[in-house]
Amino acid sequence: MIEELQYDYVVIGAGSAGCVIANRLIQDGRFTVALVERGGMDTNRWIHIPATYHKAHQTQSVDAVVSEPDATLNGNQFAVPQGRVVGGGSSVNAMIYMRGHAADYDEWENEHGCAGWSFRDVLPSFVRQEKNMQFGGPLHGQDGPLVVSSPEFKHPLNKIALSAAMSAGIAWSDDFNGETQDGAGWYQATAHAGKRQSAARCFLKPVIDNERLTLLTDTVARKFRFEGRRAIALEATRSGVPKLLRARKEIILTAGSFHSPKLLMLSGVGPAVELLRHGIDQVQDAPEVGANYQDHVGTPVTYKTKTSNGYYGADKGLRALKNGIEYFMLGRGLLTSNLLTAGACVDTLGLGRPDVQMNFAPFAPGAPGEGPLSCHSFHVHPMTMRPRSRGRLLLSSTNPEDHSRFEANVLQTEEDLDTLRRGIRLSREICAQPELADILGDPIWPSPGINIGRGSNTFDDAIRSQARTIYHPSGTCRMGSDQDAVVDCELRVNGVEGLRVADCSIMPVLVSGNTNAPTMMIADRGSDFILGDA
Repeated sequence: MIEELQYDYVVIGAGSAGCVIANRLIQDGRFTVALVERGGMDTNRWIHIPATYHKAHQTQSVDAVVSEPDATLNGNQFAVPQGRVVGGGSSVNAMIYMRGHAADYDEWENEHGCAGWSFRDVLPSFVRQEKNMQFGGPLHGQDGPLVVSSPEFKHPLNKIALSAAMSAGIAWSDDFNGETQDGAGWYQATAHAGKRQSAARCFLKPVIDNERLTLLTDTVARKFRFEGRRAIALEATRSGVPKLLRARKEIILTAGSFHSPKLLMLSGVGPAVELLRHGIDQVQDAPEVGANYQDHVGTPVTYKTKTSNGYYGADKGLRALKNGIEYFMLGRGLLTSNLLTAGACVDTLGLGRPDVQMNFAPFAPGAPGEGPLSCHSFHVHPMTMRPRSRGRLLLSSTNPEDHSRFEANVLQTEEDLDTLRRGIRLSREICAQPELADILGDPIWPSPGINIGRGSNTFDDAIRSQARTIYHPSGTCRMGSDQDAVVDCELRVNGVEGLRVADCSIMPVLVSGNTNAPTMMIADRGSDFILGDA
């Protein structure tokens, strides 16, 4: 027996995008909304303390999509953790608030046919959403629901590293979301007053008790039901009980770059050959569903430290007790920090726009997919900002609970490999500055046996073995004005009716920076389009 329910809108995925869209539709006051989430509520205590998000990654609030062995990574697999919880990535990420470069959005419009998505077009959504505790107009908002703040705890080693970056020739930046993105400085973060400011907290919680909103957690979206070419309902399962969620107006897909294309393919919208291979009835031959996968990739340059005042051991013994007292009794200290509080955006090619982002932090990341190393340490983490490499997703089965077959190809191009080479060399230069001479000890990676000079094969092999995700999967439901685009410029799925995608999967190319802020912007603009057609 299938339980049938009916709403005006069915939104699939209660992550950053889904929380924003649910908020906008409910605040409008006219519509009923079902918000479907495969994970549970954000009750995990590690989510809400900014410094403990890495502990949330060790719980059921996060699972990982793991690629096929990747020849561009010396045959290693590429694991990309995903939030499986209300708030999605915004509940488990490192909280860095960075919109990307203005030129990114202008390129969306001018080079990728995304009319209406220039920086001038998207800025009002960023400003409308933001409650910035430091910066105001015209580039920042102070009256929106999303609280954005500068670090409340600035680690002494990060202060020294920022000074070393300037000694290495990098300018100072007060605001990575300001007039220019270049420079080194303190990140803004979606953390304030010792609490994570997730999309769940800022957008969903204000409307969660509204009678027009139905939140269905621990619910697996299985496929869409079509009537002709119109999507009319979602088939789902909750606690083993099948449900049919009918949408009087539209279904909005906000499940992210892995799950949004998977659900489209399971529903008959995808590459014809892939649908045929799995015996799925074709609704629309859409060859680019699952294609165009992109991610920022990084290789942390790490050193042991001569001092013992980094993050290592901060969660043990007397140090843990001190940090707990400061946080729970005084509302200050290390636990208020998102840990990745400082960094730089650097134009290493002199082309007028940063191409390498760097995070600074006093700990040593382990090998890809592993936790931090157990030693006192410091790292500078360079990463690609505008990757050229492209992967793709395919179905592994017709079971919606199975992850997609994932071909990452993340260092497919020489351009991306060379960006990491430049970033690593610059990171080493920063670490060689006098300010860090009395702090840094032996190098961990690149190790002394790795020649980082030009033309070094050992260097390239080391990069391929060390490279890891920066947790920004994007692009698998590409937006554009051409016939091959998955969605049009108002996020409607091409070739069908009643169905939109409004998450980071629609990015034609990745933005130059972290993706949580742009994802919420995409959802806000998607809400404008949905309400405009209501």
